[in-house]
Amino acid sequence: MTVLEIVSRHRATEAVFKAWDHRAGECICCQALFDTVQQVAERYQLDLNRLMAELSAAAGPPDA
Repeated sequence: MTVLEIVSRHRATEAVFKAWDHRAGECICCQALFDTVQQVAERYQLDLNRLMAELSAAAGPPDA
């Protein structure tokens, strides 16, 4: 999923991306909106597992 898709489906994840902006050195939602989370992690050399864990926690449990 792209950053846009994630934020559109789970509004609380926007705060997670904002919290990671300082690590990326720029606004992730502004500069990488159409990138997947993996692409974002690679582009900005971020810890993919940690970012995914934080996004999952913010998104909440999957719909049943």
